[in-house]
Amino acid sequence: MKVVPTVLAVAAERQPPVHLLGFSKGGFAALNLLTRHPRLSATASVWDTSLLSDRPPHPQLVDVAGSAARLDEYDVRLNLRRHAAALRGGCRIALGGVGMLEADCIAGRELLTALGIPHLAYRDAPAEHRWDRAWLAPAPRHLIALEARLHPNRSIRTR
Repeated sequence: MKVVPTVLAVAAERQPPVHLLGFSKGGFAALNLLTRHPRLSATASVWDTSLLSDRPPHPQLVDVAGSAARLDEYDVRLNLRRHAAALRGGCRIALGGVGMLEADCIAGRELLTALGIPHLAYRDAPAEHRWDRAWLAPAPRHLIALEARLHPNRSIRTR
């Protein structure tokens, strides 16, 4: 199953809001979807992800983009700048984990702050960079908190 076309199809149908979560490269993919298509996804909760690395692109990213010439389409930093206005409409991003990618997380928070894009930062996940259910446990809580902040009906937000 291809993930991106499926997410975009569900989001385009305006079914319940699309919430994305991911760990490491999966977190990078979730941020890519949110920043490339800010009106189709509601929120993203990611942990220990390469948010805004200044390192050269990983070879897998070139494969995803289809060519080196298309890499800028998948650059989270560029897409945050391109879509900053759309992403300022409420807190939609939760950044967690400070494992081996702590510098990326800090750089990401600094850029989000500089662009005026609201976000949450959480550390209630393990610091070790490995897939584990302990990473997953906090993510849905943060997605629900983000959605509650976005909901226009105050009485629903406090339930």
